[in-house]
Amino acid sequence: MNPFTVDTSLCRKDGICARVCPIQIIDAKVGEFPSMSAHKARVCIGCGQCMAFCPANACSAPGMRAQDNQPLRRQLMPSAEQVEELVFSRRSVRTFKDKSVPRDLLTRILDVARFAPTAKNSQQLRWVVLESREKTAKLAALVIDWMRKLPQVDPETARAAHAESLVRTWEAGYDVICRNAPQLALIVAPKGHWAPADAAIAAAYLELVAHAHHVGCCWGGYVTFALGHPEAHDLHAFAGLQAHEQVYAVQMMGFPLLAPHFRPPRKALDVSWL
Repeated sequence: MNPFTVDTSLCRKDGICARVCPIQIIDAKVGEFPSMSAHKARVCIGCGQCMAFCPANACSAPGMRAQDNQPLRRQLMPSAEQVEELVFSRRSVRTFKDKSVPRDLLTRILDVARFAPTAKNSQQLRWVVLESREKTAKLAALVIDWMRKLPQVDPETARAAHAESLVRTWEAGYDVICRNAPQLALIVAPKGHWAPADAAIAAAYLELVAHAHHVGCCWGGYVTFALGHPEAHDLHAFAGLQAHEQVYAVQMMGFPLLAPHFRPPRKALDVSWL
């Protein structure tokens, strides 16, 4: 791993890299070149803040290279009003066209969603994507099979999940588990304290980026719930999970069959100013 390096021909000696470092391991004073000791370099989390904020692209964090930096295209930044409208117009999509999202578009969406922040910049999330309605239906059926067994295995969880009611709905011919979605994205992480938050943030990023590409999403709560149960062995095997992993978020995905035209009201803002 390369150490923290500075291109002295570009560096402006402004100390910005040190000011934005979240763990304060860059030594820099205004008017001097920044540096980082070998000891401090070992605890660098690789977040790239120093590289992102350096106006001269003069520094390289340990394990990273300034020449790999991509300049931000500020001319493409939407207005605040446009971002607000993107959020206002997003709706959970539960009716999909009988058409799969092309893999290249899914890859583009996921490639942007991977820039969602993670605790300590761990970047330990991985994605499992079911690419066909047949596979999402198979997963939904496995969830229902698990729910059929749940009252005997874990009666309390079965009651909390309304398992018996969901099984009856499924047997009546209605897929309330995956909503007949053409595709499904599972967010997988090593089991740990920060994993649920990391996955939830990534799922929110995915949903908004997908919406910008006219791809609808809906959080797969029942799938997430089932995959999180320690006794759901068939589901774990289907998703290809390792013993140390868990699915912490699920997004149903596909082209929406219908489009919203209005923004219904929500509860009033509840905020405490301290």
